Amino acid sequence: MCYTENTIPTIQNPTAGRSATIVRCLAFTLVELLIAMTITLLLMAALARSFGSISRSIEVGRSQVSLSGKLRGTSFRLRSDLASRTVDVKPPVSTQSGAGYFMYYEGPLTEQTFSLFGAEPTRRSTDGETEVPGNANYNDVESGPTYRRHSRFGDFDDYIAFTAEASGEEWFTGKVPAYLIEDGLTGDAAMEPRVIRSKFAEIIIWAAPQWSVDPESNDLDVAAHANGGMPLYEDVDNDLVPDRIVLHQRILLIRPDLNRRRAIPGGNFSSNVLRPQNDSVNPFQIPPALHKIYPIGIDNPLATGVDASTLLPNYASVASLTDTPSMFACNWLTGMAPMHHFYDLSLRRVIHPQTGEPTGYVAANSLQDLVQPHNRFAHVRYPGRYFGRGTSITDNATSMPLLALGWNDAILNWQGVDDPRGDNLTSAPAWLPTGHPSPRTLNTAGTGTVADDSRSGLFNGWLLPHFELGDANPPGTSGGDHWERNFLRQNFQDPRWDRSGEDVLQSNVLAFDIRVFDDNAPVFLTSGPDGAPGVAGVDDDLSAADGGTTDQTDNLFGDARSELGAAGSDDVIVEVNDIAIYDVMGSAAAGNERILHPLIASTFAGDFIALGSEGSFVDLAYPMLAGSPLRERLAASLEAGEVSSPPNTAVAVNDDVRDNFNLFMDSDFSMVPMPTPAVANSLTPMKRSGKLVHFNTAGQICFFQPTYDTWTDSYEFDGFDQSPTINGSVSGATQFGTTWLLNNLPTSVLPPIPRLVAASPLQARLQVDTGRFIPEQPETEPPFPIDLSAISITVRMQDASGEMSQVRVVEALQ
Repeated sequence: MCYTENTIPTIQNPTAGRSATIVRCLAFTLVELLIAMTITLLLMAALARSFGSISRSIEVGRSQVSLSGKLRGTSFRLRSDLASRTVDVKPPVSTQSGAGYFMYYEGPLTEQTFSLFGAEPTRRSTDGETEVPGNANYNDVESGPTYRRHSRFGDFDDYIAFTAEASGEEWFTGKVPAYLIEDGLTGDAAMEPRVIRSKFAEIIIWAAPQWSVDPESNDLDVAAHANGGMPLYEDVDNDLVPDRIVLHQRILLIRPDLNRRRAIPGGNFSSNVLRPQNDSVNPFQIPPALHKIYPIGIDNPLATGVDASTLLPNYASVASLTDTPSMFACNWLTGMAPMHHFYDLSLRRVIHPQTGEPTGYVAANSLQDLVQPHNRFAHVRYPGRYFGRGTSITDNATSMPLLALGWNDAILNWQGVDDPRGDNLTSAPAWLPTGHPSPRTLNTAGTGTVADDSRSGLFNGWLLPHFELGDANPPGTSGGDHWERNFLRQNFQDPRWDRSGEDVLQSNVLAFDIRVFDDNAPVFLTSGPDGAPGVAGVDDDLSAADGGTTDQTDNLFGDARSELGAAGSDDVIVEVNDIAIYDVMGSAAAGNERILHPLIASTFAGDFIALGSEGSFVDLAYPMLAGSPLRERLAASLEAGEVSSPPNTAVAVNDDVRDNFNLFMDSDFSMVPMPTPAVANSLTPMKRSGKLVHFNTAGQICFFQPTYDTWTDSYEFDGFDQSPTINGSVSGATQFGTTWLLNNLPTSVLPPIPRLVAASPLQARLQVDTGRFIPEQPETEPPFPIDLSAISITVRMQDASGEMSQVRVVEALQ
């Protein structure tokens, strides 16, 4: 910087005759420059941070708007679908009414499962250092479930299905091959996708993980451990939590007019079957592309070069009684899945009218057909050989209809040496909840004994991935996808039938939680963190004898209880689905876990608890779910031994525990009273429906599917015996749970007789259909024979930015 300086004469310089002008040039110092640059950088940083904050705010806003829009659309879809249902939810429903059905399945996961099982230990060695390999105190760690990054995940293994009627001028639409609705088509034209419509449809909604698929073979990846064969979901970080959860919906049109009456070759009977090509009299007459999927498991004689050995067994694999992978090759489990890829129709297996066996033929359902559970989407009948109701490869019985499910072992039961949650991968994690049962399905050898390695993941978890829409083309024709899944081996190359994603309702789902309204479910009022009813130290209800200056908290039956829930207090309302119920339902009293009794102080440790009210939305069979905090507390309260889900009746239970638990948990949808060892000799609605079957008198569970179903009355007069006993006797034997007895073909003398029969020929004749001849002993019963007043569905989602949101739909059903 430059400036001008003038000089004038002074006494010291008298000779100076005039002033002088001096020009001096100066500059900023380095410090000044650095200060200026620092200020500039700070201003730029602040500006960048402001822009970043604004950008983040915009991103969050967009995410929230996007999530809100997606959830609003899902909410509208759920509400409109539920409002269009065709049936009153009052079981049982008469088959003759033709009203359709309503059902929902409750999986073992709950809203609190990941708070219980998803915790990760904080590991510190005794020297205070973080545990690392090489540390001398590596194995001497203090670990606890202190970090729950997966608690955002809720209940996402529920399933709901019902029949619906489109309102007003609206119609349901779907795709089918063109041959089904138009004669004269051959070749590629016969397989042209055609859109059809109907006023009635079967609607199915379920959530499931994104499944893991081999990109080269287009096959589903399956578990390699001892009970292998179950499908694996994508889990790149190996934390046992699915990387992605998808909400699916199928809308299957009800079009019984697409059936034709045809003689079944080799079956000696006629039946309605799906319309053959060009309305041929031969039910085998279908386009060549479909020869290997229909008729199911039958070598179509019209196909050329078809090797029958490559076709799937029609009913059950003869290779093994307990091998899970061979079970997956069976048409009884997944055989209808290929059909539902090409036909958006509600389809059923044709049942042999004399033996009761499922045949290889299918027919389009009517509303009347759908009243019966075995005619519905993804319902199968478990061959008796796998659970002790058959011998060798000849089954004497099947299960009643079950959903084709499996599995969530990785979340609930995989606690062996390969469990990544283990401390050192040498044992099950010690910090997981104790006393946890295994909800796996029990498989048995044909001799009726339990095999050493006899539990599979079937019938307990998510709908099998085979029933999702995908790409029917083999690898190399359309980039590969995940629909072939180890069971469809057809030379099919038609990009018109790549249906990947068509059944996806929403992606990036965290919860799909269905609950029923239980009029009698308990709602507890507790004293909260301060341990005192109302505000600690304050006489909230002004009931003390001294005029309200003393807080009376020592009188359990008087003033103290009346202060619970006072304004300004930290008292807490706890429902049975809350994670706090884990603490409410028991405490360490004399070293023994006890179920509380709100009127008995010895069952809890000082906190005041009262039964505040009754009635809330609950998970079906909530005390018995493997992932429930109540279930964990109940398991910890047993005197000895491991229990199954529901509780193994062979385990002795403290009388006080049972009495107290039954007193407060005996509600419409809880499956309580709590079973006693004698339950294997008695029938409950779940056992009568066949959704719960015991293996032996000790109470071990073969399979357990908590289901609310409008059910049917047809099993009482369908000509088949649905029996709860192993030997098929009407009475006098252990009631293990209802199964479907298969009949022998009749002779010229006898009518069809069940393959499991009692000694008396007369009694055996009656057993052809016990319900027809002994009305006072109904063969079956709805799993929950109670009218359902309302249902709630919670959907929680997360987007790529990490934003989360949820919506809850409540629908009255009466």
